[in-house]
Amino acid sequence: MSQLLDLVGQYLDDDSVAAISKQIGADPAQTQQAIGAALPTLLGAITRQAGEPEGAAKLHHALQNDHDGSILDHLGSLFGGQQPAAPEVTERTTAGGSILDHILGNRKSRVEEGVSRASGLSSGQVMKLMALLAPLLMGALGKRRKQEDLSAGGLGDLLQNERKEVESKTFGGGMISKMFDQDGDGDFDMMDMMKFGAGRLFGKK
Repeated sequence: MSQLLDLVGQYLDDDSVAAISKQIGADPAQTQQAIGAALPTLLGAITRQAGEPEGAAKLHHALQNDHDGSILDHLGSLFGGQQPAAPEVTERTTAGGSILDHILGNRKSRVEEGVSRASGLSSGQVMKLMALLAPLLMGALGKRRKQEDLSAGGLGDLLQNERKEVESKTFGGGMISKMFDQDGDGDFDMMDMMKFGAGRLFGKK
């Protein structure tokens, strides 16, 4: 089971979804669908990067310095658009755009387009949504790293197990590889990813 998605889902209650919907100017039900597509995809991107020792080491460093899980106790500073509410929640902690640049790279527009097609949100709404979700996901991962005192290697192992779970439930096992590992620009359908994510995060089938 994807423990990281389960952890993130604990913080995506109706109030949080309503706050996110207000931020991006979308209907809550449609926002849930988009979250269902975006979060497993972002998790897949992170697991791909952590598949190499250098990538796992860089991620471990980022979690230690900027994403220790404190954001999970101060979501108003993220979803409410307020300034950081605690010393440990810095601008780097909530800098969703920068996080997306790091984990998605030149695939960012491709992912935004896929989430947009699957959910019906505009590309601009999806961009805002993912910038809100990225710090939340990094916070959940940072919390796991801190709780289990994971080394860079242990973090890499954790994320590879997460990747196996996501891939086993989506697109015949190849969604993450199709989106990130191949050089081609072929089309892909994110509906399976959205159904998986919505079911895991919100209990919707």
